[in-house]
Amino acid sequence: MAEEMSRDEILQAAAAIAADQAGGALATTHAEDGTPYVTFVLCHLRGTGEVLFGSGMRPQHTRNIQATPEVSFLIDNREVIRADWSAFNRVVIEGRAREITQDDARYDELLGELSGKNRMAAMFTDRGKLFMVVPRRLILMKGLEAARHIVEFE
Repeated sequence: MAEEMSRDEILQAAAAIAADQAGGALATTHAEDGTPYVTFVLCHLRGTGEVLFGSGMRPQHTRNIQATPEVSFLIDNREVIRADWSAFNRVVIEGRAREITQDDARYDELLGELSGKNRMAAMFTDRGKLFMVVPRRLILMKGLEAARHIVEFE
């Protein structure tokens, strides 16, 4: 039976999983025809549930976000599957991607957090855009347990 987890415990466990990963899979809606589009991006999951990532000005996912900002983000440790499937952990963040512009008072702090996690991610941002996924829902799934630990945001 799965353990009950508090909101803070779920967020802490999610941040711990993400801390070991360079990035995750970003799912957007294709701006031209509405089909799903998935790509890997370098990212940082904040302890409060927001995802930070940088992007160039022209990639498809940037155009998709500008047209439809609702996104889903998957961060997992799939490299363990071959050795120990039961250790496969994943976090799904559903929400709305928002560009953080350089005139935003939080820009330097958020870029610093992203850079602290991954300097390459900050480089993409320096040449493009900084995005933050404002979560609507965060779902934590650990190992083989069937339970989904969910945090709903307002």
